[in-house]
Amino acid sequence: MRPLKHLLAACLLGGALIACGAFDEGDGGEAFEMPDYSDVTPLPDSPGEERLQAVTHWLYLINVNLEPETVEQIAASDYDMVVLDFIPSEEDNADYPMADVIAQLHSAPHPKIVIAYIDIGEAESYRTYWQPGWRVGDPVWIAGEDPDGWAENYPVAYWYDEWKAIWLGEDGVLQAILDAGFDGVYLDWIEAYSDENVVAIAEEDGVDPVAEMITWVGEIADFARARRPDFIVIGQNATELVVYDEYLMIIDAIAQEQIWFDGGADNNPPGDCPLPRTGDEIDSREYRRSLPPECRRQLADPDSTLHVSSDEYLRYLLLAQRKGEPIFTIDYALDPENVAWVYTTARELGFVPFVTSRNLDRYVTPVP
Repeated sequence: MRPLKHLLAACLLGGALIACGAFDEGDGGEAFEMPDYSDVTPLPDSPGEERLQAVTHWLYLINVNLEPETVEQIAASDYDMVVLDFIPSEEDNADYPMADVIAQLHSAPHPKIVIAYIDIGEAESYRTYWQPGWRVGDPVWIAGEDPDGWAENYPVAYWYDEWKAIWLGEDGVLQAILDAGFDGVYLDWIEAYSDENVVAIAEEDGVDPVAEMITWVGEIADFARARRPDFIVIGQNATELVVYDEYLMIIDAIAQEQIWFDGGADNNPPGDCPLPRTGDEIDSREYRRSLPPECRRQLADPDSTLHVSSDEYLRYLLLAQRKGEPIFTIDYALDPENVAWVYTTARELGFVPFVTSRNLDRYVTPVP
């Protein structure tokens, strides 16, 4: 189990969480009442979790135009873990020297754990696996357009054998990731089970999309760990899955975006849109008036994360933490006060934070 930290740790280990009081979420915001998870039993550690226990600073950078100068910055930094796009899977960068970059980061003065970002719930038309003529509905498992407005991304019915073969085939993407030397994978769009178009296909096929996603994540983990037992699997978002122990037994850590600050699709705005702190603040007049104009435009989207409260994320994350999962957080902010506040707040909760712009396309100096 990852050691719990600070006030939260003392409360949990003492078995009297509520007695420890409320966590102050900042000036003017309502306090977050710590949930009582004192009766939750931690799950056994995996080799991957053990490797992540020493990570205190991490970088999330998925720019497919990763220049040598940026690689040198990363190598010279104090980051313990780096999440990078598997750039050779991008059609225009198939010859990118990924293995050389990973070797450089592994041999850096402060060696890095290097994790490959992959989207397991959406097909991306700029990847090498995309076939001419593919479109929504053809093949049938391409379910629809990305609901958040990201261009060239298409939610998929991930239980179809044709989709799985792209990743798990002998010459598939996962084998290429292993061959390049990555230490693990960072799974995006696990929440595909909740996409309305994916759900519609699941109903037609008579399958449970949640169960199928847990199975899919398990198949990815099994494939990689059969070849490298300490291979790391990090699941991004879909925090409601932490109620399923079978899911937590597969993954080595959870990463959650926009707990406190978000931006817009395509980096407009790039960040600094505060989420409502509590459920009572969601869609309230006071919350709407508090937002900058560009964030009010973001709020107009009914599927925006600004219709979800910080405390909803926190309750699931703290449950996962109590079960022994390392928690990595990603917030989107550029204002120095917001950035500093997130780092302080997340670390007091025992999380490992990272703050950047919404496009995840810039190198950010580690925050002490």
